[in-house]
Amino acid sequence: MNAFVILHYRAIDSTITCTECIKKLLGENHVVIVDNASPDDTGRMLQEKYMNDPDVTVLLNGENAGFARGNNLGVRWAWENLHPEFTVVLNNDVEIEQADFSLRISEIYLEHPFDVLGPDIVSVFSGIHQSPKSLHRCTLESTRKKLEYVKRSQNPILMLLSSGEKWNPAFWRQVQRYNRAKQKIDSSVPAEGVILHGSCVIFSARYLTDHPEPFFCKTFMYYEMEILDWLCRREGRVIRYDPSITVKHYQYVASKMEYRSIVKRSKFVAACLQDSLEAAEEMMISVTRHDAEHKIHSYAVAE
Repeated sequence: MNAFVILHYRAIDSTITCTECIKKLLGENHVVIVDNASPDDTGRMLQEKYMNDPDVTVLLNGENAGFARGNNLGVRWAWENLHPEFTVVLNNDVEIEQADFSLRISEIYLEHPFDVLGPDIVSVFSGIHQSPKSLHRCTLESTRKKLEYVKRSQNPILMLLSSGEKWNPAFWRQVQRYNRAKQKIDSSVPAEGVILHGSCVIFSARYLTDHPEPFFCKTFMYYEMEILDWLCRREGRVIRYDPSITVKHYQYVASKMEYRSIVKRSKFVAACLQDSLEAAEEMMISVTRHDAEHKIHSYAVAE
């Protein structure tokens, strides 16, 4: 059994398309849709649509809990009620066209046991391969550096210039391609120890046994995969990227519905990212301090 957790917010057509794609996959698969308190009543509409479908469960969240806590709700429910071998967490704007997608996950695990797995994610908008996001590990230093950059970028003039790039889709597409090319990441080869893209990520049962709510709960949106990378490295977990499984990603669907203004959308993204970075910095400092104190205590007991 594989579970597919889809976080839903307003964009009902995308959620239905994503769900129907999953239902066509080979193997035993169950879809768990988490409605993140959509204000347009689309959560209830989805619940009514799939109420008699044994392969789909719709959960209505009482609040818009964001990416991490919303997905954690669905992952925990699936883990406790379905006991899946693998749990795929994907955005509702992701489509899976490989009929044997679920079967390939099992084959990858048999050859390369993993805790977290990421597929090749192709942006429909720009054509770039979005995963891995980075070949470099997430650290406290890199988090602080990113935080300072985000704070500076919220200067009204810089925000306007940044938003201006997106007024011209053709130009923005080229910007994304240029920025991706600068990373010099070869998405055609498998890799381990990389930061994955969060629009589609797969957790094995061995990871969810210890972490049934896999995402750091103090973020609303953004930087979740960097934090997951940091936590997994601390525990010696295996994060793997494998391009033999692939998905299509239609970007910005829900955010475009929520924020028609590009400037407002940019401000929302920057504010959420800053909050996530500050939460990540606080967590890393706290965990590192705790680990150091535990090590000192262990030495003292040994002596």
